[in-house]
Amino acid sequence: MNSFERKIQTRLRLHPERLRLLLALPTEETVETLSHYHIFESKNAYLGQLLASLFPQWEVLACDGHTALGKLLRLFENSPISPIRHEDQFIRSNLLRLRILAETSGPFPFSPLSIQENLLTFLSGSEILADLPQFEVISFSPAEIAPLTPELERYKLSPISRRYVQNLFYRERQEAIFSVLAYLTKNYPLLGTCRQAYAVMLSLDEIDKWNRHPFCLRLLANRFWEYRTQEIL
Repeated sequence: MNSFERKIQTRLRLHPERLRLLLALPTEETVETLSHYHIFESKNAYLGQLLASLFPQWEVLACDGHTALGKLLRLFENSPISPIRHEDQFIRSNLLRLRILAETSGPFPFSPLSIQENLLTFLSGSEILADLPQFEVISFSPAEIAPLTPELERYKLSPISRRYVQNLFYRERQEAIFSVLAYLTKNYPLLGTCRQAYAVMLSLDEIDKWNRHPFCLRLLANRFWEYRTQEIL
């Protein structure tokens, strides 16, 4: 890296507002520039506050399928974001959801603001989305489900079991679930289902809530009863 490039790198790292302007409406060139200068690789570059401030703008772009945003958000996957564990998890979960929405093709068939402002209303009964055939690609092995057998039969989990369930929703599985939800949000023929899918995506922003979210528990219970029907467990 020559002296000119080092100067640009330093300016971007030392002037958050300049960096914020670049991030607010990313283009292909923005992504290439930030990647080239390794802006987010410094262990001292804790970005939590900056990224969180951009979420409202990024939400609009993601709903519109802004592909450059998807590429930008991939830059943060292995970058330090926050030294505070809960904040770091929350921001990474939001970045994952936004990236998948941005990378999912198809028009957004409703105003996302209406869902955000009335989230609890649209979440009502949304756990039935787990019954859709699109979610058959989300699998849990018999070995993963077996320890939960007595409690899944009663559809009631103990605190210890909830901690176990939380570990079942690791990042790759979260990404797969978000991908199906994003597809339903933008492409399902029934508008009510599209709205519910987006509402569920929003409600899964906090990772530590997956182990008690009705949609996640129904998804797990569905796989349990499929195995029970086949007498595998």
